[in-house]
Amino acid sequence: MEYKIVSERLGRQPYVAIRTTVRIDRISQVMGPVYGDLFGWLGQKGLAATGAPWARYLAVGPEECELELAAPVDVETAGDARVIGGVIPGCDVVKTLHMGPYDELVAAYRAMADWMTAKGAQAAGAMWEVYLTDPTQEPDPASWQTLVYAPVSLA
Repeated sequence: MEYKIVSERLGRQPYVAIRTTVRIDRISQVMGPVYGDLFGWLGQKGLAATGAPWARYLAVGPEECELELAAPVDVETAGDARVIGGVIPGCDVVKTLHMGPYDELVAAYRAMADWMTAKGAQAAGAMWEVYLTDPTQEPDPASWQTLVYAPVSLA
């Protein structure tokens, strides 16, 4: 797949999330239940997500990663014992659209890294994936759409 890399300035985005550390080979098994808990929490609070859910990768090691499974909201929101409230500050990003299964997302990250190297851009924070397609509604992984974002310092 050929990736079109786009740079843009994002505005400030409040969100709520559940932060977890998980083995890399178990990410797909953990995401569904955690998103279920997060969206259940939003419903209990009378809140709604204002866009598609995302996963922000805070730290990635050889066997496990720390991530936030999140949903954007209109205003800053206090969390509780499990759910945290946060804000992604306004920042410059590069992004690309990945079409297909999640286990092929590495190609999107590679294309973005190559673009950043060619443009002299430097990574400036945790990357995140926005899941435009709900796998429970679309069973064909070839149809899944994921936006991949990377905060950058542009030269």
